[in-house]
Amino acid sequence: MRSMTGFGSVQVPVRHARIGIEVSSVNKRGLEVLVYTPGELARIERQIREEVAESVIRGKVTVALNLEASPAQNGRSLDLKKAALYARQLRTAGKKLGVEGGPVWSDLLGLPGVVVNTQLGIAPAEDRKILVGVRGALRKMVESREREGMRMVRNLRGHLKKMEEVRRRMEKAAAEMRKNQGERFRERLQEIAGETGLHLEPERVAREVVSAADRGDVTEELGRIRAHLAEAHGLTGRRAPGGRNLEFIIQELQREVNTVGSKSGDLGLTRLAIEFKSELEKLREQAANLE
Repeated sequence: MRSMTGFGSVQVPVRHARIGIEVSSVNKRGLEVLVYTPGELARIERQIREEVAESVIRGKVTVALNLEASPAQNGRSLDLKKAALYARQLRTAGKKLGVEGGPVWSDLLGLPGVVVNTQLGIAPAEDRKILVGVRGALRKMVESREREGMRMVRNLRGHLKKMEEVRRRMEKAAAEMRKNQGERFRERLQEIAGETGLHLEPERVAREVVSAADRGDVTEELGRIRAHLAEAHGLTGRRAPGGRNLEFIIQELQREVNTVGSKSGDLGLTRLAIEFKSELEKLREQAANLE
């Protein structure tokens, strides 16, 4: 199982420049892909999205491509003709105004149009190399998700172990509750019969006792809880994404333990149901960040 939190980056050299590719992801119920590229590389955005969809099932994934010029091509150039024109004009003005000396480079560089920003061009022939870089960054991001997922799985198993221990205690408490409820109901029936002078047939008393005990019986609910816990534990041993399946199991566990709490006529069992739900909530927080 993988976490939905991860990061990966690579550097791709292209002509006169270098492209830094960063891929990061955080948790989200579905898959959302955000792509940021220099304007001219928008042409490969669709392929980038396809690459992400092949590697990731859910999460918010951000892919950012940053273009960095090489030292020899820093994205700026000098308009020497314009600089020469400015120099001639300044020398002429200086003679007329009686100012000695001509202009220096620091004077010329600040004048409009002398320093020109140039847009580096990335040829379509470089697209394949860039996409290979995207796959490399994605692979690193997925690997980081897997490492984080391994840590989370250890925590998940810890929560599941505690919940299984509570479930066993709930089974014992439920069996004791069923026995005590039957005895209390039998005693109450006999007490009422004695007060009213009614004669109760033993068979009818037995039926009523069984009926009362059945109304508070949580054997089926606890059996389903046991099965759901086993299924959840099985998910933690798989490499395939299982976050959605685990969230569904958590919903089912929540429904069953709520039923146990509502049917319980025993304070001890009610407290155990609350303890189980507390551990279940911790499990839910972990599952929310699993792919």
